[in-house]
Amino acid sequence: MKTALALAGLLISHAFAGEAPTTTANPSPTRLVTLGTQGGPRIQPTRAQPATLLSVGTTHYLFDAGNGVAQQLMLAGVPVTGIGRIFITHHHDDHSADWGTVMGLAWSTGRTEPIHVYGPAGTESMLQGFLQYLAPNVANRRLRNARFVDPRDMFVAHDIRGNGPVYEDANIRVTALENCHYHYEPGDPGYGTQKSYAFRIQTPDKTIVLSGDTGDCGKALVDFARGADLLVHEVVLLEPIEQQLRRDPAIRYHPNQLADLMQHMRDEHTTPEDIGRLAAAAGVKQVVLTHLVPGGNIAPDAAYSDGVKKFFNGPVVVARDLMAF
Repeated sequence: MKTALALAGLLISHAFAGEAPTTTANPSPTRLVTLGTQGGPRIQPTRAQPATLLSVGTTHYLFDAGNGVAQQLMLAGVPVTGIGRIFITHHHDDHSADWGTVMGLAWSTGRTEPIHVYGPAGTESMLQGFLQYLAPNVANRRLRNARFVDPRDMFVAHDIRGNGPVYEDANIRVTALENCHYHYEPGDPGYGTQKSYAFRIQTPDKTIVLSGDTGDCGKALVDFARGADLLVHEVVLLEPIEQQLRRDPAIRYHPNQLADLMQHMRDEHTTPEDIGRLAAAAGVKQVVLTHLVPGGNIAPDAAYSDGVKKFFNGPVVVARDLMAF
């Protein structure tokens, strides 16, 4: 695996030469902040939607950008103008709703350096939609202040083409692996086009794996996470989810939709026990549970962590918003 990652890093350095952001000569230890830890598109009062901040020295990287992420960045002490690289695991809106907003707010508040976003197929087309959405605001601000750069020259999107290298600079190397969040069969409209990725991030002092939303990928994700200092993994509790879906008057699904959604939860998300098996097999040093479903305050932390601890002997943390690692 180390050989494969070294090759991936070499490929990235050629693919993205000249795109590295400004870095410090001797970066401080890596710092990861769980900005948003609530899974799913529903808005909760106690947890924000999925987003993770990674900082190396004074350089900041954003992984996923659920609704409200700009506010969470501010609470973490990082202005939106400080984000130059954004990575999206997949295009469910709880993960991707606000990366365009982050770009637009950074532009409106004075950033002039490029902002690059990397995500599955569809990211490049989403940027065109965001630019159209921002156009009235851009026109007004540029009429009043000609010093504003054209955001079309500042915002850059990259569709991830498959497994392998995504990005590298002096601080981080990011590698992608398609995970098991989508199970489209041949003949389905989404087959071969809808993609969801896990990311392995190498910094000068840590290896971090972000699972993204995923079901059981077997050996593939075990190998991908091998030896990581942090495995940041989504988690779902199936029984409380079903109880909530059936009882909450704010949820208005048809019974057939409920059945389909629970099948999705079983097949394309991960239970605590399966995370524990993965973490033990991969030999990771610590597990951080995020993207909690049902989330909120519906279940105690132990409901998420105890199943992991049945199989994994290392530390397990149930993340809350703005926790730092």
